[in-house]
Amino acid sequence: MNVFSTALLNTLMGMGTVFVVLICISLIISLFVYVPGLEAKWKRMFSHRKKKQNTEERPAPKRPVLEEETEEISPEDDSELVAVITAAIIASMGGTVSKDQLVVRSIRRVKRR
Repeated sequence: MNVFSTALLNTLMGMGTVFVVLICISLIISLFVYVPGLEAKWKRMFSHRKKKQNTEERPAPKRPVLEEETEEISPEDDSELVAVITAAIIASMGGTVSKDQLVVRSIRRVKRR
């Protein structure tokens, strides 16, 4: 065998190996569709063990329900609140939005659980 045929054989072997590995990777990626179903099945299989453990343990004592304290915001404090919210939004966006482009139109409290 001459040098050219050896080089051609090495090239074909290398490219063939790469294509086989790429096909294997694409097959593995195509199987990711079934992962959520397997995960749900796995949880269902082992959830009965947790239920048995939970029934054997005594229940937690009931805690009294505390009334949530609501804080009234006076109109004088709105400008500070708007400034803080605007700064937080700009910081969370990585500074990509300039301060002139961002307008806070309304502020609503979110009821937390």
